[in-house]
Amino acid sequence: MDNTDIITQLQEFGPLPDDRTSAIDSYPLQEFDALLQQLTEPLEPRHSLALINLGPPRDASTFEVEWSLIHAAENISADELQKILPYADNTEVKRIIEIRLNNYYNSPK
Repeated sequence: MDNTDIITQLQEFGPLPDDRTSAIDSYPLQEFDALLQQLTEPLEPRHSLALINLGPPRDASTFEVEWSLIHAAENISADELQKILPYADNTEVKRIIEIRLNNYYNSPK
């Protein structure tokens, strides 16, 4: 199974729910996380965008699985990541990546 197949399956599950809601009870979290672990490098920018869009709502968490999405989505260059962010949904994954990119570009070199 290649990255495109894996992301298609992840998209079928839909975005991660906020773990403070009842939606988490029926979400296939273990299957989602297991698929994430199968992604291989390098990712394409479109894959990173899809992963960002699968994050939980802004200011929400899903038992910290969103960090797996963040680390996977960041497997492209910072410049490519910055280019796709304007097209990403307003997820917690996007928010965290924006902070991390800001720190990267504004840190002393």
